[in-house]
Amino acid sequence: MRSTRIVFILIGILVYAPIVLLQGKAVYRQWKEGQRRKAWFRSGATIAMCVVLLLFIISLYQFTLGYQVPLVMERVMVAFTQKLEQNMDMDQYRQLLLESDVIDTEFQAIDENDLEQAGFKKGQKYTISIGEQAFDSDNGDSVVMYALHKSGESSIYTAVEFKLYQNKWRAVKHWIVDEEKQNEISSMKYFAIKR
Repeated sequence: MRSTRIVFILIGILVYAPIVLLQGKAVYRQWKEGQRRKAWFRSGATIAMCVVLLLFIISLYQFTLGYQVPLVMERVMVAFTQKLEQNMDMDQYRQLLLESDVIDTEFQAIDENDLEQAGFKKGQKYTISIGEQAFDSDNGDSVVMYALHKSGESSIYTAVEFKLYQNKWRAVKHWIVDEEKQNEISSMKYFAIKR
């Protein structure tokens, strides 16, 4: 998400710089020539245009956060790590995910017993990496992404299934990946995410 923020900040700079420079020059020239009324009108129009562009860039940013599966996966994994590190119960975890607007109301989280059996330890810090691509699920109406959780020497793989709801991907299920699937996905490239 940090990279996405940086990209949108750069887009904003590239959009605003020419507008502000060119319109600023024109306003200054009109002001010097004594055309104060035109200068005020041009200044007001420039400010209005900048506000409209800002609203457009913000809405595009919000759309991108919900429509790009890796960005939604990153937000789910950050919340999952918070759950582990802060020893949250399932209700707190679900509430955190709902506030982030990344899950479906019928979201199936990993059961506490499955977490223990897989080797997750409460209160322990994990580094997270997400797989480089999303895979179509067996039923075809959703996609699955994989995450690698590391703490010391232990590596645990989890998967999240996402469905598209009105241009937003939402997580519907999170589970521990079995050994057979781990062998298949372990060769995939994983990218570390930062909080």
